[in-house]
Amino acid sequence: MNKIISKEHFSEKVFKLVIEAPLIAKSRKAGHFVIVRVGEKGERMPLTIAEADPVKGTITLVVQEVGLSSTRLCELNEGDYITDVVGPLGQATHIDNFGTVVCAGGGVGVAPMLPIVQALKAAGNRVITVLAGRTKELIILEKEMRESSDEVIIMTDDGSYGRKGLVTEGVEEVIKREKVNKCFAIGPAIMMKFVCLLTKKYEIPTDVSLNTIMVDGTGMCGACRITIGGKTKFVCVDGPEFDGHQVDFDEMLKRMGAFKNIEREEMHKLEEPQTCQATGENMEDEKSRNAAWRQELRKSMKAKERTAIPRVEMNELDAEYRSHSRKEEVNQGLTKEQALTEAKRCLDCANPGCTEGCPVGIDIPRFIKNIERGEFLEAAKTLKETSALPAVCGRVCPQEKQCESKCIHLKMNEKPVAIGYLERFAADYERESGQISIPKIKEKNGIKVAVIGSGPAGLSFAGDMAKYGYDVTVFEALHEIGGVLKYGIPEFRLPNKVVDVEIDNLAK
Repeated sequence: MNKIISKEHFSEKVFKLVIEAPLIAKSRKAGHFVIVRVGEKGERMPLTIAEADPVKGTITLVVQEVGLSSTRLCELNEGDYITDVVGPLGQATHIDNFGTVVCAGGGVGVAPMLPIVQALKAAGNRVITVLAGRTKELIILEKEMRESSDEVIIMTDDGSYGRKGLVTEGVEEVIKREKVNKCFAIGPAIMMKFVCLLTKKYEIPTDVSLNTIMVDGTGMCGACRITIGGKTKFVCVDGPEFDGHQVDFDEMLKRMGAFKNIEREEMHKLEEPQTCQATGENMEDEKSRNAAWRQELRKSMKAKERTAIPRVEMNELDAEYRSHSRKEEVNQGLTKEQALTEAKRCLDCANPGCTEGCPVGIDIPRFIKNIERGEFLEAAKTLKETSALPAVCGRVCPQEKQCESKCIHLKMNEKPVAIGYLERFAADYERESGQISIPKIKEKNGIKVAVIGSGPAGLSFAGDMAKYGYDVTVFEALHEIGGVLKYGIPEFRLPNKVVDVEIDNLAK
């Protein structure tokens, strides 16, 4: 974890964070970025390093509240810790003595431009920096830029500071009055596009940083795939800086808008509990831990009585019989009575570690408590809210290393609640009852998504995207859907008929 040493408020939604990261500070170069994660369940967020102090062992990040992840990061204060900061990543900026260089920075794009300006000046260049923002409040790092530039031109859309106009006007002014050998542009994609159109007219080599399109920072997600000179490149691996005259900005702008609706919904979820808390509204609905039925269950038995119940043992085929059978499932699952008894062992913790240990964030206490009260179908519905393959996961997920490893029973030197067994029970009960529930699906958004590979990761992703309203097509090289679920795991552990039902449910 990395400590926030200081936090400065630049404007309403822009913050400067100085973070303790000694190893990154020593090896960082201009153009490098880091991956930041807030919370164990937080998403990976690439941020370009604005400054680094190897002596103090700190790096500086400038963050703008845009979506859920950046908002959570900006909510942290001095002295708080960031869960993960990994880097430096990406290709460093190519620095040389070009001659006269114009550096155009717009909005928070000024932050990643700062180390480039500093490096260019150190290499002996004449550096002219053009800073742009909608208003005076959005002009950041002016003092630092002036210290490393031969000249600084400030442009604001409303004329509240510097000169009124766009960044391209400031750049063209310099081009017309003196020979410019090189240009760098970092800012909103639309700004970089028009700077490149301008410099292309004057035949000035221009580099741009496409860091705003990055997602996971490793090249695995493919979200930052972009066309450069007719060839496909990945910004986080091959960049983030490219020849601006070769970038297909129209494609980039279209790609950047693909997830805006989802981000808007996530932000709405973030704001909902704050609104309810402010108005004092009661959130004790059926899904809440404070729902009446769950309170009654907790009162029905003392914690000592629950912890005294021994962990259930899974029913198995007879060893002699299974030595002659390779297709029948060895583990036979729990009976209703066994499931009801095991569910009583769950203490319905206020801060359940099991949920934190689940990679897909299943509300584990809620599905188990539904089993305890005999609502087996409701338990299955709870599983399907975040898990696309509950019957599969109940059989093959390493619960002992994930959810069960966080169970509070372990702190009392007791065996953890058999979460995996109960997950399988609920999923199997629903399948065998014939009352298959389909998770709520959002209205179709008209966007097509291709998933390459139909293993557990591909199918889970396909299921999640379908819930969000995307038109999903799964491609598989082999003759049956399922990947490792069909071809890698033997049927005595995971029967194909179970996999087939899960796949059919996803197709619906």
